[in-house]
Amino acid sequence: MEHLLTRLERISLSFGHAINRDKTKIMIVERAELNHPDIPMIGYCEVVQSYVYLGSTISNTGGCEEEIQRRCAITRSAVDRLKKLWCSRNITKATKSA
Repeated sequence: MEHLLTRLERISLSFGHAINRDKTKIMIVERAELNHPDIPMIGYCEVVQSYVYLGSTISNTGGCEEEIQRRCAITRSAVDRLKKLWCSRNITKATKSA
């Protein structure tokens, strides 16, 4: 894996692009029972179990449980922030329903 990463970096440099290894993350995708959480780094890149890409959680197990939990937490947070608005007596029902 480290050899492939070094090769990718070398070829990218020939096109004038650099890879920031501090921001680069690696995810090992295998069967759920064979994941390797004990591998912390590969070629100066952090090995992660999941990450958020374009607003969706990508997990090495291929499941969507983490994504569902994350979206429920975001929704719960948004509803909690609106609680003060819904309970306010200074705002009319017409404004609240609009």
